[in-house]
Amino acid sequence: MPIDMPEMPAAVAAALASGLPRFAVAASPPAENIAAAMVVRPSISRSGRTIARSIETALAQGSGAGVGAPMVVMGLDDLAQGKSPRQSPSRLWLQLLPAGDTGQRALAEVDQASGQLTSVSEGAEVKALARQIDQVASAASRSASTTRQELALISVPALHLTAVWLKGSPKTGSDDIVIPNDGPIAPLVPGQRYPLAEFQRLVKAMAADRIAKTQGDMGG
Repeated sequence: MPIDMPEMPAAVAAALASGLPRFAVAASPPAENIAAAMVVRPSISRSGRTIARSIETALAQGSGAGVGAPMVVMGLDDLAQGKSPRQSPSRLWLQLLPAGDTGQRALAEVDQASGQLTSVSEGAEVKALARQIDQVASAASRSASTTRQELALISVPALHLTAVWLKGSPKTGSDDIVIPNDGPIAPLVPGQRYPLAEFQRLVKAMAADRIAKTQGDMGG
């Protein structure tokens, strides 16, 4: 089934163009007599070289390099009430930057409301998400189906859950599919494809359980 990659909004492109150079400078090696913490942003202090090389590659190819998608961020109350991600605005845009000489990619996050680049990160979760997106794109390129889906992302911070969301369209007869990323998200299985209705059923129960446990911890 072909997957449509969403077009990057102009405001996101502008945020990356203005924000990435500042992160690249912040990730540069410090002078010998300056403490690293003084020149490296907290969000990139753990592996500055990997992120710096990925940013440099993105800037060399243009701010639109890499693969990006809008992200819906949902809270426990919304999930427990059965709210669909289709009812939530995509406040964030995540951009997988191209790999630098380390062979690894960094992930840039843009707040679409403010038009600001808010973070650049890397690590196991970013690698897993990149792998999920690559697999989706590869499978789509081999599909003979004429129905189409569009790439998006879902995040539930309180459940440590991020998922690839393939948005279907009634016009083409395609359904929504959600693919959870790696993480401690049982009973969801990382990498498994869930119809949206089943995904909502599972996360509704997960959210209700988390809310109940949180309220229990606060009492007595």
